[in-house]
Order: sequence, then structure tokens, then C-alpha cells
Amino acid sequence: MSRFKRFAHSLASGYLLLGTNVVFTLAHIPLALHYLSKSEFGLWALTTQITGYLLMLDLGMSGYLVRNLKDDKGEVDGFLGVKTPRFFASLRHCLRNTH
Repeated sequence: MSRFKRFAHSLASGYLLLGTNVVFTLAHIPLALHYLSKSEFGLWALTTQITGYLLMLDLGMSGYLVRNLKDDKGEVDGFLGVKTPRFFASLRHCLRNTH
């Protein structure tokens, strides 16, 4: 796939995701109010807010893992001859050298 086709595909899928997110945002509150009682809606809203704050605690680790492991095919690190991704090999190396 050419660079332009990948760009166009990424742009189109980004706008599709944005549009889907807008439709979901506009539709889920009225649906929740229709099907849930006031106390259930309050519990649902609280749970949604707490989940949102907990998702912010990710602190970019998922992006870090994707960037560092996307092209990693695994390497033999000497531990029982098992192939492990570079991230876990370096994590074990750091943990081994802390004490």
C-alpha cells in the first residue's frame, strides 16, 4: 500500500471514529435516562466518571508498549532459551540490577 493510500485510509478511519464517538455521546445519555431509574443512572454516571479517571492513570504506557513492541519479533535472552519481547527482557534486567 502506498504512503498516500495509508494516509487517506488513516484520515478516513479517524473521521469515522470521530463521527461514531459523537453519535454515541449524543445517544447514550438519553438511552440511559430512559432505561435506568434515577438511582441507577446516578450509579452509572459515577461509575463512568471513576472509570474515566482511572483510564487517565495509564500515563502513556499503552502507547509506549505499542511503539516499542510493534516491530519486535522477540529475542533469545538466555532465560531457558525462551523468546521474550525486548520490553520484558529489559524489565527483568532492571529488576535484577536493583538489589
